[in-house]
Amino acid sequence: MRRTVPCLLGLLFIAACSNTPKQAVEAPPNYQPTPQSTPVRVDIAQAPKLADVQDAVKRVFKDAAVVDTKSEPSFLAGDFNGDASQDIAIIIKPAKLEAMNQELPPWLVREPRSNKPSTQRLKVEKDEPLLAVIHGYGTNDWRDPEATQTFLLKNVVGSNLNVESPANFAKTNSGRKLPRPQGDLIKETVNGTNGYLYYARATYSWYDPKSFKPEAPSGMVHQPRTQRAHAAAPQKAPEVVFITAEELKAKMAANQPLTLIDVRSSEGYAASKSTIQGAFHLKLRRLRSRLGYAPLKDIAKDREIVTYCACPKDESSISAAQILQSSGFTNVKVLQGGWNEWQKAKGPVQPK
Repeated sequence: MRRTVPCLLGLLFIAACSNTPKQAVEAPPNYQPTPQSTPVRVDIAQAPKLADVQDAVKRVFKDAAVVDTKSEPSFLAGDFNGDASQDIAIIIKPAKLEAMNQELPPWLVREPRSNKPSTQRLKVEKDEPLLAVIHGYGTNDWRDPEATQTFLLKNVVGSNLNVESPANFAKTNSGRKLPRPQGDLIKETVNGTNGYLYYARATYSWYDPKSFKPEAPSGMVHQPRTQRAHAAAPQKAPEVVFITAEELKAKMAANQPLTLIDVRSSEGYAASKSTIQGAFHLKLRRLRSRLGYAPLKDIAKDREIVTYCACPKDESSISAAQILQSSGFTNVKVLQGGWNEWQKAKGPVQPK
């Protein structure tokens, strides 16, 4: 009996020691989950969903238009204006004609396939199919709440719509005279004619491979003196002049007389806590109607005016400058890069 107890104790000690390592070197599970990134931008870029497209139409047009879901496809995604932010082109139909033809709509109505100068305001017809191109903005591209810069295009809704990259466009039409698109193109067939819808020089145009003629150089620098002076020559709107953030800062530091107009979208302006020092905010769609009221009606026509926005390509501030120029103001400039560049340059600001 005296020998049995030590033996039993020894066996228990050995068993305990043999079990302990098994817990320490327990085999890992057969499947080891690995962290995965959330591909939000990739999903947006590859597969726009109808619900998101409808939200975008609602954001821009309110209840004045709806997505034409009978069209196939009814929307296309691409970087149409070449700013590295994804845009969305949507076939829509008017729901409220009066709202679509309001005097100062928050979108730009264009007719790319027409060669006639736009002397009159373009109107939307009842049941007319339209192509709305909403330019992307910020990290969420065309889904961003501030993505409201929109072109409403007439007579360009056709069949066989496809997005074409600039490289493929040049390759397919090698040997032909080509325009210089800034981004992706939309290839389609309209009224039996094959062509491309493209963005260049701040608007959308139509390219027909069979009838395209490059535009003649325009502008005061390149235009011949005799043509500029010809009384019968059609008068073009003066070209927009840009000013950099550093140039504007220098003018403000020297107390030069300036008028600064903030035409950021309502959403962008509301989300910001400040504006450029001395600036006042106006909605772009109401700018023309405000010309007869203070402070615009009291501004001298030759006073230097600078417009700015937060659009990727300064679209709203360019439109504002053109409205002011057409109204007789002779010294209008656009802040290049707008509000974003002003913040980078650490220019003076003031609370709203």
